[in-house]
Amino acid sequence: MIEHINELLENNDVMVRINTNWFKLEAISIDDGEMPILVTDEDGEEYSGYDMADIDEFDPIFKGFEGMDKNIIGIA
Repeated sequence: MIEHINELLENNDVMVRINTNWFKLEAISIDDGEMPILVTDEDGEEYSGYDMADIDEFDPIFKGFEGMDKNIIGIA
């Protein structure tokens, strides 16, 4: 499932808001029950210290994330 989501991310610009900053969501992985993410800022700098639970908002909003536990993906 994660592979398919990452393929989707490769072909689409999915923006996520973490606190007050917007990032492009580049990849999602699973590690010991957590879901670390890789995001980039507008200059292309990568940030890997975030988790799906840190995401406050998705743009565009994906229907697939609507039913997920908010403790896993944040308040998206």
